[in-house]
Amino acid sequence: MSLFSCSALFLTKDSQFQEVIITTHYGSLQIATKYGNEQLVYLPQNSMDTILCFARKIDEIKQMGTLDLNNPETQINVTFLLSMKNIEQLSLRLKGRQIFQASSNYIVLEKLAPGVKLISTLQRISVEKKAKFLSQDPLSSSRLGQLKQEADILRLLNNNSHKNVIQLEEILTDYKSVSIILEYCRGGDLLKLLYKKSIQIDVPLLMFNLLSGLKHLHDLDIVHRDIKLQNILFKDCQKMDTLKISDFGFACKKSEILYINPRCGTPGYTAPEVFSQPCKYDEKVDIYSAGIVFYNILTFKNPFGNLENISDLIKLNINGDYNETHLENTKLNNPLAYDLLTQMLQKESNNRISAYECLNHPYFKSHQKGDFIKEMIQIKRKFKKQKAINKRTKKEMVTYK
Repeated sequence: MSLFSCSALFLTKDSQFQEVIITTHYGSLQIATKYGNEQLVYLPQNSMDTILCFARKIDEIKQMGTLDLNNPETQINVTFLLSMKNIEQLSLRLKGRQIFQASSNYIVLEKLAPGVKLISTLQRISVEKKAKFLSQDPLSSSRLGQLKQEADILRLLNNNSHKNVIQLEEILTDYKSVSIILEYCRGGDLLKLLYKKSIQIDVPLLMFNLLSGLKHLHDLDIVHRDIKLQNILFKDCQKMDTLKISDFGFACKKSEILYINPRCGTPGYTAPEVFSQPCKYDEKVDIYSAGIVFYNILTFKNPFGNLENISDLIKLNINGDYNETHLENTKLNNPLAYDLLTQMLQKESNNRISAYECLNHPYFKSHQKGDFIKEMIQIKRKFKKQKAINKRTKKEMVTYK
């Protein structure tokens, strides 16, 4: 967001008004006296300690409203009076960058998971992820810390947006809990998409968008650390370029890997080096996980099998022992896809290609030039069995039943 400044009135303790200038730039908020330029308030863009409440009181005649700043820890409360037009502009620029006081003007449409709801307001449908304050439950405390970390990463991404990364819409609190409000992807996740009837998937386009999103994260020194089918969403399940990377609960800056949940992720998707001693890795863990997703889409199988024993699964995962048998058709009929996949699933991270190198692989280049015959996967679910037909058609279409 560009620099925005406006004038306002500060209501002092003795009920006097003092002229101030309110300035916001990339989500930070600064309030200083108009005369003397004395700084009264400064909130960096990642502030989580001060709560903003817009238009608690409105003067309809003068078209003025209040802006309240409340710090629950210090018990400091200050109020400013400014035009409704400027309130609208400030709210727009600070939404998703500062924490706002929650309202009750929404309807819960569906409970998606523990602490996650689909909600509807007058403006839109969104996803709410919530965690409670002051909970004695260690699990809830951990969730609160994870949610704050996710909010920090998403706020950074709001300033550096990408079409393949989920958007943070707001951060809200009711003083008992904190919520992050995310854009709603009505197309659902990739896991569900693979089981939908008669859905065609342009695999190169899907993977290109996934890797484009990952390259953007890595360019910002952000590591996702939990790429999997369930965390790949779509605004429109018929359009692969509406793909969104979601769930940044384990994400962190590259420099913070050793200090924030170093051993994290989902077994079966996690790169082998995450399990190593000492635990040292970089952004290429996301490439390995994306490789597992690629394997899932190409074969409709899990590379380490459907093991009920999690210990056995982790052993295979640590050793990088994915099942080569399921890749025979891909190796024969689509050698470019096979070559890209095996480079993404290299056990040693030093031998694994980067997101940038993936995007420049011939698998995508030939597709972009138009001489690549699109791989279309038509997926049908019937009695939970899959059967591939038409292995080698003009469009290399594979059908699963």
